[in-house]
Amino acid sequence: MKGLAMLNPKCSGRKLVRKFTLAGVGLFFLLIAACGSQESAEAPKGPPPVTVVVTTVTPKTVPIYGEYVARTEARQAVEVRARVGGYLEKVLFKEGSQVRAGQLLLVIDPRPYKAALQEARGSLAQAQATLWKAQKDVERLHPLVAEDAAPQVDLDNAKAQVKYGQASIEKAKAALAKTELDLKFSEIRSPITGIIGKEEVTVGNLVNRDQTLLATVSSWDPMRVVFSISEPDYLRRAQRYREAEPFSAAQPEEPFELVMADNSVFPSRGSLSFVDRALNLTTGTLNVYVNFPNPNRLLRPGLFGRIRVVLEERPNALLVPQRAVQVMQGVQSVFVVGQDDKVALRTVTLGERYKDFFLITAGIKAGDRVVVEGLQKVIPGQRVTPTELPFSQEEQGG
Repeated sequence: MKGLAMLNPKCSGRKLVRKFTLAGVGLFFLLIAACGSQESAEAPKGPPPVTVVVTTVTPKTVPIYGEYVARTEARQAVEVRARVGGYLEKVLFKEGSQVRAGQLLLVIDPRPYKAALQEARGSLAQAQATLWKAQKDVERLHPLVAEDAAPQVDLDNAKAQVKYGQASIEKAKAALAKTELDLKFSEIRSPITGIIGKEEVTVGNLVNRDQTLLATVSSWDPMRVVFSISEPDYLRRAQRYREAEPFSAAQPEEPFELVMADNSVFPSRGSLSFVDRALNLTTGTLNVYVNFPNPNRLLRPGLFGRIRVVLEERPNALLVPQRAVQVMQGVQSVFVVGQDDKVALRTVTLGERYKDFFLITAGIKAGDRVVVEGLQKVIPGQRVTPTELPFSQEEQGG
């Protein structure tokens, strides 16, 4: 048989190839198994916990603010009108400038009024002369009537002329005073200190007594700001105080802030001027008037803004940063990190706002850790790595 094998080399070669092939396949599977076990041993168990920033809810006494739409108006606004008729001769003011009370603004042609004044003085002198003559007649007739040298009726007529002369003098004095006033009114002066507006009539135009508007002057310091509160708000607030006013006299002297249309805060604070005597029957609101110092004339009549005022101090309020609150389909919620560092989603009830915070009336309690950064990365039930942000820093940042 050995000889036959030697005689058939193809047969022995095939067996040898088959043995090497089987050995290679076995070695290949052993390598795969080894690699698989090594990969399974080096594979991570899962992603690391995400890092989030949390702040601890701490009870705090905070002021509760009310905000109301407001507008500015001048405490005094006077329409300057002509009190005598005539042609406008001079305009002595610059539009938009500051004027003082008593400053000469306009002049109406005074010549007709000077002539009328001279005539009134002549009439007064004439009446005085007539009275003097009547008095002299009475003096002459008295002794004559006593001696029956003149009839009594002449004396009575002379006395009547005296009374008539006295009345004529009073009438002439009144006419003189009127012409003096007309001449004075031909010079139109500013009734108040303030800012004067547009020149309504130019030189050379005819103006009518008590009708023609010449200009408008409005005061500017202090500036009045008016806002309205609703009837329910008034009743709710007025019942808190003994004086039945919507804002207590025990509040600070200047508790009102004015937020301008560009969201900037006016540098000076305002004080309560007065509360209107009655509600507006059309709107059902009550007007409240506040005075603001306005030395640099930043405030002008007609500006709109918001009045912000402290309504009350709320003790033990639970505050959550506004950025921590999510609103989905009308439901407000926050992420809370428990003691085991797992995230839970809590539905909360929001109260008033304080700076960049919400007051929470239900849903969380003091000591809860609320996620303020990383909300997009967390999933309820997931473990996280929390980083504490003190509430004081959060408040300063707000």
